[in-house]
Amino acid sequence: MGFNRNIYNTRYEIEQQSLPQRFFETPKEVIASILDPETNTFYKLFKVLIERTGEEFPYRQGEFTTRCFQFNDGSYGCFVTLPKPESVMLCAHLVYIFSRDLKRLYYFTVEADEFIGHMSYKLCSVSKDGRHTVYGGCPMTPSGIISKVSEIYSSDT
Repeated sequence: MGFNRNIYNTRYEIEQQSLPQRFFETPKEVIASILDPETNTFYKLFKVLIERTGEEFPYRQGEFTTRCFQFNDGSYGCFVTLPKPESVMLCAHLVYIFSRDLKRLYYFTVEADEFIGHMSYKLCSVSKDGRHTVYGGCPMTPSGIISKVSEIYSSDT
């Protein structure tokens, strides 16, 4: 799929604004939605919002996957794979991290970042107040990404 400004803008808004804002405002509902195996939450959300722009939805349901895990301290995480980004600043992955009591909430993104003519990726986070933090390059395997966010999460206690 080539670059499409409507799809780019919609994806950017979902990934960088809507999803983190909703997660920080209503974490119980968001987590319940992510954990419901019948819901493919991300597929449905992206499909509805992209189709509202009048564009044909270009992705397959299988391009949206979610895998949840638990840290040694009892906190949880959800690793979300999205369709391959078509442009910089769009996300290949999202990682939600939350403590059992929901007092610690983290929203990480793995964003496309052009480097000398080829696509590379960087790990970032969006805070409750909408601040965007860049942590730099990261491995592009689920275990490598989870390991990196785990380091950040553990050091922020």
